[in-house]
Amino acid sequence: MNILDKPLLKSLIDGNISFHEVMDAYDIRTSIAFNLEASILGFVYYSRKGNYHLILNGNVNYETQCETFVHEIKHITEDMPKMGYMIGLDMQYTYFENEADRIAETVIKYL
Repeated sequence: MNILDKPLLKSLIDGNISFHEVMDAYDIRTSIAFNLEASILGFVYYSRKGNYHLILNGNVNYETQCETFVHEIKHITEDMPKMGYMIGLDMQYTYFENEADRIAETVIKYL
């Protein structure tokens, strides 16, 4: 099953299922952080133990968290396997960031 499946995302938006429940099934650790700056909506990293960790900003509304979630899942499923190691919180203008934004906006808009 594709993580970006529409019914799954609709359940997230509706609040019927949590990020944690879904991502645990895919072995992706999801956390909500309340100490992030407003300009950082979320990020993902791959740990030494071989797990993805997705961190979302807890100071933004749920819809923004869902859009950020889709953005970061795009990185996990498409970008990180191709690019290997990437890091940077100032990468918002790169192609893969813009593409993840576009996909997230499109998916959320059509739910």
